[in-house]
Amino acid sequence: MGWRWAPANDRLAPKITSVEWRRALAVFAIALAFKFGLGGVLFDPNAMAGNPWAFGFEVGNIAGNLAAGHGFSVSREPGVYIPTAWISPLYPMLLAGIFKVFGMYTLGAAQATLLANCIFQAGSAALLYLMGFRFAGRNAGRAAVVIFLLNPNGWQFLGWAWPSQLFAFLILLHFFVLLLPTKNDVVAASMAGGTFAMALMADGAAIAIAPVTVAHIFWTRSGSQRSTAFAAALIAFAIVVAPWTLRNAEHFGSYNPLRGNIGVNLWVGNYPGSNAEAFHGLAPSPWHDTEQGERFATLGEQQYDRDARGRALGAIANDPARFVGNTAMRFAGFWIGEFWTRYQHIHWLYSVGLIALSALALRGAIRARSFGTGALLAALLLFGGPYYLTVHGHGRYRVPVEPLMCLLAVLKPGDEQSVIDDEPQS
Repeated sequence: MGWRWAPANDRLAPKITSVEWRRALAVFAIALAFKFGLGGVLFDPNAMAGNPWAFGFEVGNIAGNLAAGHGFSVSREPGVYIPTAWISPLYPMLLAGIFKVFGMYTLGAAQATLLANCIFQAGSAALLYLMGFRFAGRNAGRAAVVIFLLNPNGWQFLGWAWPSQLFAFLILLHFFVLLLPTKNDVVAASMAGGTFAMALMADGAAIAIAPVTVAHIFWTRSGSQRSTAFAAALIAFAIVVAPWTLRNAEHFGSYNPLRGNIGVNLWVGNYPGSNAEAFHGLAPSPWHDTEQGERFATLGEQQYDRDARGRALGAIANDPARFVGNTAMRFAGFWIGEFWTRYQHIHWLYSVGLIALSALALRGAIRARSFGTGALLAALLLFGGPYYLTVHGHGRYRVPVEPLMCLLAVLKPGDEQSVIDDEPQS
């Protein structure tokens, strides 16, 4: 049977009723209690409290400056604030709000950050239930939630002050909206454009899935309906990204809604002499190398990024075979972990989780291809693109798309009957 791009409207389960929304709310509550309860045991908030660098690294640095009234900036030394677009704005703004309420880099702020991350994961669990229900019935929704809650990689970075959990929730929300059948096409397209923009404001890596969003709007509509949908999506997208884009234009002279460190990441992953350990991002970046940090402070972020990009492209041109080999390693590492280090960098349980979830998701995508898994599988493969070319396959970079993998993992032939069985009887 051929591979369907997305579920047809008449293939999906009945519309989500109030009963299913209540069940999703129950999933949210259970997931939040489970994650925050166990997270409070697994993660020691004192490890972040009082340590500005350990509290979110670059994100915490920006959030602290924002909370202190120094704008969206980074500082490598006290009193020097450099305007930045290093990190997309949503999570640093959230963290700055936490700092204002609970204090800068305090124990209370660390606990509130963990709670926020747990809320985002609980939101992802609720959406997973609803998406599983629409694809293949309630049992599929429940199974996807169970896999998501037990996924080791989902626990590994739960206590980090990093955008991963927010980003994962927004990507899942985007696909929930994108694949949701509706009678009002303008509203549907607007929601798709708006949720994609929100994901982009959480992490510029969302740009990698833009082709999937565009293709879905194009292939599922025709004629004037297609033009209207594109216009609605673009307007919603523009409204969401406009403040950040205009801010970047003011500070950098560039109308760019993306993050400002693409060239730096290309350099970090491909500088001359880089090796497997360099894939961990601890190589010559402004945050880990004194010389590069001074260069960053002298040139400013945008010029430094262009400089790093030029150096990286030069290194790639000088040794393209090495670049191809490193890219292949990063691709493999993204899906099956860092085999080149014999899985010594992280606990074996996380590596087992990475491999197992990859295998389950691929199996589900293939077995249930008639369900309309093409869009989700394309999103998974495209999402890793920026990481294949730049930094290593660290597990936190895959966290944002793992909810989609959990959904694919539970789909199997025969679930069409589950959808029929779940239909309300008249």
